[in-house]
Amino acid sequence: MSKFTYDDEGLTPAKKVVLASVAPIALALLIALLTLVVLNAPSRPAYAQTDRLPDLGMAYPKSFLIENTSDGRKLLRFASTVVNVGAGPLELHGQRPDSSASEMTVTQRIFDDAGGYRDVPTSAIMIWGGDGHNHWHVKDLEYFQLERLDNGVKVGTYAKHGFCFFDNFNYGSPDPAFYTPKLTQSCGGGLSATQTMMGLSPGWGDKYGRALVGQYIDITGLTPGQYRLIGTADASDWFLESDNANNVTWVDIRLTATDKVRILARGPSAPQYTAP
Repeated sequence: MSKFTYDDEGLTPAKKVVLASVAPIALALLIALLTLVVLNAPSRPAYAQTDRLPDLGMAYPKSFLIENTSDGRKLLRFASTVVNVGAGPLELHGQRPDSSASEMTVTQRIFDDAGGYRDVPTSAIMIWGGDGHNHWHVKDLEYFQLERLDNGVKVGTYAKHGFCFFDNFNYGSPDPAFYTPKLTQSCGGGLSATQTMMGLSPGWGDKYGRALVGQYIDITGLTPGQYRLIGTADASDWFLESDNANNVTWVDIRLTATDKVRILARGPSAPQYTAP
């Protein structure tokens, strides 16, 4: 038979006394240790919102045609498409103080990955169409120039200066068009409007056919030969983008004596959009 006797909790009165005296000390040590761990733990940075910027570029100009006008001019017509291959939309808001002002100032709305946005003033302006397109346009969103291929001398520039853009040309987006006159009133607002908005979703482009007003370069008097047509999106660098190095495309062409246009070579164009 054991020389030790146990009460109903399995401990002798002596052991209970020892444990009762040790427990508070152990608890105090544990609290101190946990406090030390917490105080010395590396601080976790707050979540940082990240801008979802657009990325503008130009698709290849196409559908070349030489038009001989009734007033004796010769026009190089072509279709152009500005595209957005960035993570966020290009959304612009135009505003003027009252209907007597001839221009609108332009603010770019930048969205972030937390669902918010910020508005950034720009140096761009919006102007009224006045050419049969009865809406407001961003001035010189696209720019084209024609150069001689042998010496780089500029021989002509784009006649078009106003651009009202919205989602009308799919450039790889899996999503339906969002910025449209019907859904978001893109390019809305009449002559008396004091504000308007337009946008271009990721993976969408805005196409201008060759028959539209101003969609040409005047080549009256140019001799047949080889030329380079260079197109640039946001040539004045007005808008925040994720990449400004891919805004340019070019096409080398031959103008023939019979008013034909032959494509010789193409440079880089905006890469096809790939959804993240």
